[in-house]
Amino acid sequence: MRAAPLRAISASPVRTVSAPKHDAIVEAARRVFLREGYSASMDLVAAEAGVSKQTVYNHFGSKEELFRAIVDHVSDELVDVLDEREAKADPAATLEAVARRFLKLLLMPAHLALHRMLVAEAPRFPDLARAIYVGGPAHAANELAHYLAEESRKGTLAVADPALAAEQFFGALCGHLHLRALLSPRDAPGKAETERAIAYAVQGFLRAHASAG
Repeated sequence: MRAAPLRAISASPVRTVSAPKHDAIVEAARRVFLREGYSASMDLVAAEAGVSKQTVYNHFGSKEELFRAIVDHVSDELVDVLDEREAKADPAATLEAVARRFLKLLLMPAHLALHRMLVAEAPRFPDLARAIYVGGPAHAANELAHYLAEESRKGTLAVADPALAAEQFFGALCGHLHLRALLSPRDAPGKAETERAIAYAVQGFLRAHASAG
C-alpha cells in the first residue's frame, strides 16, 4: 500500500524526463541538503548534479517537491512496512519482518542524517515537516494498525487499540538504539544487539496482545 500524493506540497506537472538524470538529481540534492540544510539553493543542487537549474525544475517543479523525493527515496521501505507476503504469515513472523525492516532503515547513516536535518528545519518549515511525517512514519503506523485490527478480527491477536499499539510497537523498537545512533554514531548498535531488540519487542508485544482463544 502506497501513501496518496500529498496535495500540500504537490507542484505543477512536469515534462517526461530521463530516469537516470532524475535519480542523479535526487542523489545530488540529498548531498547538498544534508550538507547545507533545507535553505540550500537550487543553484547549488544544479551545480552538484552537473546540470542547469532549469533541468532541475524540469524534473521537479519546486524545492519542496525535490526534497520530498529525497525523503521518499530514503523511506520507501518504511512506507511499505507490510508487504503482501509478510501479511500472509503468522503474526510473530510478520512482526519480526516489519521490525527488521524498520530498524534497518532507521539506523542507516543516510536516514540518521536526514532525521537530524528534519528536526533542525521543522520549526522553520512546519508544513513540509508535517507532510513528510504524514507520508512516512504516520502512514507506516497506520498500515501496521490496519494489520493488527484485521488479525484481531480473525482471532489471532487481541488488540484493543490498534493505532496506539502500532505506535508503541515502533516506539519499543526505537528505544535507545535510535537515540544512541543519532547522538553517538561510534556506539551505534550492531546486528546482534539489533536482533536482540527485535526479539524482545516482538515477544513482549505478542504476550500483551495474545488472543484468549
